[in-house]
Amino acid sequence: MLHGSGIRDCYKVFGVSHQTTLNLILSEGEKIKITPQRKHYQQVQIDEMYSFVGKKNKKVWLFYAYAPETKEILAITMGKRSRKQLQSLMIQLKNLHIEIDFYCTDKFEAFKEILPYYSHLIGKRFTKNIEGINTLIRSKIARLQRRTTKFSKKLIVQWFLMKLFIFYFNQMPSYI
Repeated sequence: MLHGSGIRDCYKVFGVSHQTTLNLILSEGEKIKITPQRKHYQQVQIDEMYSFVGKKNKKVWLFYAYAPETKEILAITMGKRSRKQLQSLMIQLKNLHIEIDFYCTDKFEAFKEILPYYSHLIGKRFTKNIEGINTLIRSKIARLQRRTTKFSKKLIVQWFLMKLFIFYFNQMPSYI
């Protein structure tokens, strides 16, 4: 699933049942804890992207924080594209007990409202890295592609799949 295959593809390839595949995602996803590599980051980029859950007209937004210095995703939240979701992400970052010098975002209004003015950099030139990560995520997880017929029927499956992806993403060696 972390390479663009759907649940149906996975259970057919491995010869297990549909429910076994879902149970594995749920049990392993529940165990995942995201822990940062450092205690201080010069810059963290924050962005949002959408997916579908249940049906095509039900968008679910993923807000996440990415540290380009260490190439790791620090926190993620899912829900509506709202100020409340961004506040949830900021609480997660605060609970990591890390120091962040600058937050880099696009022009989404909620970013301006929530992030501290003195350490908030706005613009495409500050978010090039995270936009590339959005593309990587969409290419790796089929259900996050913009034009797809693959999407989660339940939000919990989508949530745990994202946690699994982040865990493996943060463990990947960098070849650059």
